[in-house]
Amino acid sequence: MTDREEIAAAGAPAPAGESARSGEGRQAEPPPVTYHGASSRYGPGTHAARERYDELRMRDVLARSYAKLRASGEYDPAKHGAGDTEQLTAAEHLELIATGEYLSRAYKPSSEIDHALRAGATWAQVTDALDTSEAYARVAYRAWADGQHDMLSWTEGRLGMSDAQYAEAVTRAGEPEPGVAKAYAATHRVLCAHADRDGKGAHWLAPGEKCSTVLERGASEAGRGMLAPDAVATYAAMLRATEAPEQEAGQ
Repeated sequence: MTDREEIAAAGAPAPAGESARSGEGRQAEPPPVTYHGASSRYGPGTHAARERYDELRMRDVLARSYAKLRASGEYDPAKHGAGDTEQLTAAEHLELIATGEYLSRAYKPSSEIDHALRAGATWAQVTDALDTSEAYARVAYRAWADGQHDMLSWTEGRLGMSDAQYAEAVTRAGEPEPGVAKAYAATHRVLCAHADRDGKGAHWLAPGEKCSTVLERGASEAGRGMLAPDAVATYAAMLRATEAPEQEAGQ
């Protein structure tokens, strides 16, 4: 099988009847070779993603080290071990990249930036801590604030950023530079999760796109289907948003 065929196979669902069950009764799934595949597989947590990333990374390092020793004629089984570590396939390299990107975004300190700014830190200090441009940091902070404010709507005020807090955050972020904002939006899609329908019909929205289902329901329910960029916070909000109806049904 060629690398291209292998990647295609890894990214495609297994044919009906061929998916084996493993672990805790879960169906075996193809490895995620895209960021969104890794996000769907591991989100909103990081433990399983860290384990898989470390597994692939260690195997890659060992396989490359053995190959280098053999190429130089220095490989000694008695000293270096069996040396039978398999090199990563093309699909596994892509999985390593996708999983690493998922972890980097999961650990992005969006809320910590808000706390620092509220405590008196300057944008120059924040950008030094992030090692990024001020324009990009401001756009990313504004996007995070937008998500936190949207959360307030679909959790019916139980979680999220209040109107007053959001107004303060928008003021802190300032007017975004159009070019930077466009570049940021192109790589940060939003998941329309339909929390009020137990996730049924969830789909990705393109930058600037609004969910037609939400729009049809009217402004009073706007935002209830949206998942903000902070996966952990929004997952908790989604659970809380459906908690009350479930409790009522159980009474």
